[in-house]
Amino acid sequence: MAKVLVTGATGFIGRFLVSHLLKQSVSVRILVRNHLRDDFPATVQQFIGDLAEPNGLIDAMKGIDIVFHLAGYAHAWKDNQESAAKHHQTNLIGTKNCLEASVLVGVKKFIFFSTIKAVGDSDHCIDEKWNAPPDTPYGKAKRAAEAQMLENALANDMHVCVLRLALVYGPHLKGNLYQMLRAIDKGYFLPVPPVKNHHSLISVYDVCQAAWLAANCEVANGKIYFLAEQKSYSTYQIYSLMRKALGYSTPTWSIPLWVFRQLAMIGDHAERLIKSRLPFNSQAYHKLFGSSYCSANAIQHELGFCTQYALADLLPQIITTYRAGKT
Repeated sequence: MAKVLVTGATGFIGRFLVSHLLKQSVSVRILVRNHLRDDFPATVQQFIGDLAEPNGLIDAMKGIDIVFHLAGYAHAWKDNQESAAKHHQTNLIGTKNCLEASVLVGVKKFIFFSTIKAVGDSDHCIDEKWNAPPDTPYGKAKRAAEAQMLENALANDMHVCVLRLALVYGPHLKGNLYQMLRAIDKGYFLPVPPVKNHHSLISVYDVCQAAWLAANCEVANGKIYFLAEQKSYSTYQIYSLMRKALGYSTPTWSIPLWVFRQLAMIGDHAERLIKSRLPFNSQAYHKLFGSSYCSANAIQHELGFCTQYALADLLPQIITTYRAGKT
């Protein structure tokens, strides 16, 4: 029986990955910080450790065949020096420590979860050939970790694959999509205009499927793959789908784009005055109305990966967990 270790197992994706791996009849071990958890099955072995402590990582990885490295710092919207330092320490140095511990104990395979933000955005659909430099501390740290991962792991004859995830959705939703859903439900998300921008999304279930494929297909060794649904979504489409799932009709009117642009400028000015971040500024405007989308053709063709879900399929589950306050 293969033995696998999941870092970041207590996070949104991590919990689903642990559940998926248990169904594959493998022995699952997780790395947890500070204390043991009582919200995982008894069959899941737990090790207390921290990405900043190499010795603890070595102990956790002894006897492990495959590492799924999810742990990281994901607050991509923070651009201050303190946040940049934390991205560097956690997403780059922490990954380096994790990889080096894996090499020392003879781990055979390492799957690294990266992000579409490891490259710069484009108005066009991007693929693995797109090499624009990332423009956020989060993306920069992840990109550097990718390079380090491929160079060091391959030099040590380790099967390694990098998965660049698009925006992930599913039950117990977190992050930007959760904030959008909550704002719509509370009635303070303004009706957006039908701007034809593009966002790539991927369900958490499909992420888990892809990770297992990447660990078990030899052709994935040394590769970087974008992971997303075949279709992309405009902000207006996401907004409309969420409203429908929440039981609200889509308004017949919308706020003009120039109003959002002005609100963003006001937000920028107010932030400079009060020296504190506000919910809406130019960065939020570009996230909302800009494009960030990719092609997953490579992983589909090379590994036979095919997504099983679309956003509309899982929104009922998402709403159920949201209503229950379990997000």
